[in-house]
Amino acid sequence: MKPATDRVDDAHANRRSRRSVTSMPSIAVIMPAYNEAGRIEQAIRSVSRYRSDGARIGPVIVADDGSTDGTREVALAAAEREGLAIEVLGLPHRGKALTIRAAMLDVASRAGTDYLMMLDADDELQIDQLDRVVWSTDPRTIYIGRRVDAVDGDHGARPTLLRRSMSTAMRAASRLLLGIRYPDTQCGFKLFPTALVTGLFGQQRSTGWTFDAEILFIADRVSKLPIQEVPVIWRPRGTSRVRTGAVIVSAFAMFGTSGRRFLHVYRPVGGARVVRPIAGDVPAALATTKPTPTL
Repeated sequence: MKPATDRVDDAHANRRSRRSVTSMPSIAVIMPAYNEAGRIEQAIRSVSRYRSDGARIGPVIVADDGSTDGTREVALAAAEREGLAIEVLGLPHRGKALTIRAAMLDVASRAGTDYLMMLDADDELQIDQLDRVVWSTDPRTIYIGRRVDAVDGDHGARPTLLRRSMSTAMRAASRLLLGIRYPDTQCGFKLFPTALVTGLFGQQRSTGWTFDAEILFIADRVSKLPIQEVPVIWRPRGTSRVRTGAVIVSAFAMFGTSGRRFLHVYRPVGGARVVRPIAGDVPAALATTKPTPTL
C-alpha cells in the first residue's frame, strides 16, 4: 500500500488531469474574513498556486469584516510575496452573512467572470478541489460543496460530535421549513453564476448563520435553478468559531425565511423586483496589491 502522502499526491495529479480536459469557466474568488491573520496567508498561497497551475481564477477579493488583528495587512503582504493580485474590501463588522452579501453584490457588478466563488479564508476547504467539479453545459448551474470523509484518495477530518449534531439539526430544519434537500447547506465552498448573483443575494435578508439556506431556497425552490453538489474534503486549522448559542439564535431566524416563503416574498431570479441594498453594503475602503513582475 502506498504511503498516505503518495496517495494524496496521486489524487491531486488525477484532479489536475481531469481539469486539463475540462472546460473550466472563469471564476472570481471572494473570501470573507474576520480576524483571520493567523490563517489567511495559507489560503492566499493555496489560491495563488492553484491559479499558477493553470486554473482560470481571478480576480481574488478578501472581504474583510472589520478585522482588528491585522488580517488586511497580512493578506496584502502574502499576496505580494506570491505575486497574486488581490483586492481587500474594507467593511464594518456586521458578521459573515452581510459581509458576503455586500461583497457578492459589489463584485458581481464588475468582475466580468462566469462565476463568483464563495470560499472561506481559513483554507480548511482548499480551492484545488474545484478540480472535482463536473462542469455543466447549463450556465445557470450553481455548485455547492458537500463535506465528505474521503474522496479521490484524499481523507479529511471527522467533525466533532457537537458539530455533527448542529449539522443534523440544521439539515432537519432546512428540509422541514424550507424544503431544501441538500445535506450541507453551510459549506463555505460555493459557486454562483455571476449573472444571477444580484438576483439571488439582492433578496437575502438573513443576517446570521442560516443565510446559505436562504440563498439556496431562493435558487432551488423559488427559481428552480440547477444545483450540483461537489464532494470536498474538510481539514480544520485552528479552533472552530462556531458557537452553539449563535447557531440556536440563527436557527430561529430560519422561521423568518420560512415566513417569507409562505408570504411569497421571494421572486424567481430573472424576474425579481429590484431590492435596495442594505445600508452599508458599499465597501468602506478598497486596498489592492498587484503581482510583482517576474524577470
